[in-house]
Amino acid sequence: MVKYKQLIESVFLRILLIRKFINAVLRNLLLPSIQQKEYISELRTTFRKIPPLESAKELLPDIAWLSHMNALKDNVANRDPRRFLRWDVITGTMFTGNAPYISTELNYLKNHADWNMRWTSVIEESSVGHPVLCPFYPQSSGNLIHNAYHVAQFEEKTEIKIHNMDYVFEFGGGYGSMCRLLFNLGFKGRYIIFDLHPFSALQKYFLKNIGLPVLSSNTFNKQETGILCLSDIRELKALFAENKEKSKSVFIATWSISESPISVRELILPHIIDFSSFLIAYQDIFGGTNNLDYFRNWQNAHTDVTWHSSKIEHIPGNNYLFGANLNNITNEFYDRRQ
Repeated sequence: MVKYKQLIESVFLRILLIRKFINAVLRNLLLPSIQQKEYISELRTTFRKIPPLESAKELLPDIAWLSHMNALKDNVANRDPRRFLRWDVITGTMFTGNAPYISTELNYLKNHADWNMRWTSVIEESSVGHPVLCPFYPQSSGNLIHNAYHVAQFEEKTEIKIHNMDYVFEFGGGYGSMCRLLFNLGFKGRYIIFDLHPFSALQKYFLKNIGLPVLSSNTFNKQETGILCLSDIRELKALFAENKEKSKSVFIATWSISESPISVRELILPHIIDFSSFLIAYQDIFGGTNNLDYFRNWQNAHTDVTWHSSKIEHIPGNNYLFGANLNNITNEFYDRRQ
């Protein structure tokens, strides 16, 4: 009888959560606020000013991404950005959705000692972008659960609580979901996302809509907390030169640096080796490049970092590479398990 009552309460709670989410979506889609109109106008204006996408060919992992960026440009101009997480170009490239492995990742999070105190609240999905919810955990989406799993794995292997860092550099940030997750976890520092022009514009749109502080290049290093979405390598280098203190920093690249041409990797990686920690996910092989060899050699070249390399068993052909530079991290940033 008790189990039956608990089941009814669980179902009732899920119905309430789904209704709450649907109501929020309907409010967003039917009655755009003045602020939403402003963000949409800003997004479309930015896209109109983006240089011809063909000029970015040398930065792309393969020619298909040129087609993806053109499709995104067309969608921004002609469709409602408040539903951008339903666009094919997004669901096919940067929104995990309800892949079969999401249940494995959710179960891992649920088995964490701090599931109730920490993860349940930080993976609650926003209605911005009208995301597809996870059918077996409708409080969240497959994509946000996937992001959280990466972070939980990183924290377990390195014993570092990621939100305690004060500087994050994410290479290839999708639409901004990982950035959102870290701020949900309590991150209060400065966060840089480096990406191609169209995706930087989309990240700004999403992050502003959920109320996070998106800054300009001129103000970023003057603030203690905020987000900078960049697509200019010269600006990135200038920012790194200004901010030499990396003792509480993390570099994040989930299937982004491993999909980039070697020439792009060589532009980025020399600037992040003085970071204190690393969260990287990559394929065995991509575009003819053997990433297993590439990242093994990279680890061997940087022996001051304690590396943790492992297969992602539930996603065959993919790997994690986590690192912590013990000389750069003070004890206060380690996970103290009771």
